Amino acid sequence: MAGFQQVNISRNLQFTGPANHDRNIEGNWNPDRIMKEWNFKELALDETNQYTKYVDGTSAVALADGGITLTTAATDTKTCSYAFGGIHVLASKKPYVEFKFQINAITNVAINAVLNDEVDENSGLLPFTISGTTITDNATNGVGFCFDTNQTTARWYTVQTIAGSQTGLLLSAAQAPFTAATDITLGIEFDTSANATYFINGVAVWYKATATTAATALVPYIGIRNNSATAHILTCRYVRLWEDA
Repeated sequence: MAGFQQVNISRNLQFTGPANHDRNIEGNWNPDRIMKEWNFKELALDETNQYTKYVDGTSAVALADGGITLTTAATDTKTCSYAFGGIHVLASKKPYVEFKFQINAITNVAINAVLNDEVDENSGLLPFTISGTTITDNATNGVGFCFDTNQTTARWYTVQTIAGSQTGLLLSAAQAPFTAATDITLGIEFDTSANATYFINGVAVWYKATATTAATALVPYIGIRNNSATAHILTCRYVRLWEDA
């Protein structure tokens, strides 16, 4: 096409045949947008510069085929988590974070996939837990997803806290399909006012106005906690993050 052209795509652009693996993009990507991703293909996890793990007792984090594994010790309330503190993001910079993972069992467990202010880094507390219908925030500012079998209905909640004031929404079964040993992709997107949109498997499922403090630095965080004496294994495929430069 001659001249200046623009293509707007609302869903995705798919390459097939040889274009699926040939070099097929030329020019610069958006220089005003930072992209950071963790695909866990390295030989060792750089826990000095990129990651902060918390392993409770004999819980463990390890590189594995297709991601990293978070394994809790076979004791009630044991926790295992990973915080990606190598980059801090601001809601005012319009970040989008995406987690892809699976877990071996969805009974007797709590799971968090969130952006939070690191209050719970290096601790046995998840940023969010739910008992019955009561949400408890152990972070001061944060936004994301919580699944907790201690809640009345064991489905995904969207959760958020702003200056320690927490709220959340129980999603429907149709909005939030979740099966053991099956990958799920959870995403959180902000605008400059810290209004948040939540995505499951690429579909927007909720919107929350002023979900957290726009000026507070947040980090991606994923973690699990036992709700019984049964060990759990979460395999995190990747964590991807975009924000304005």
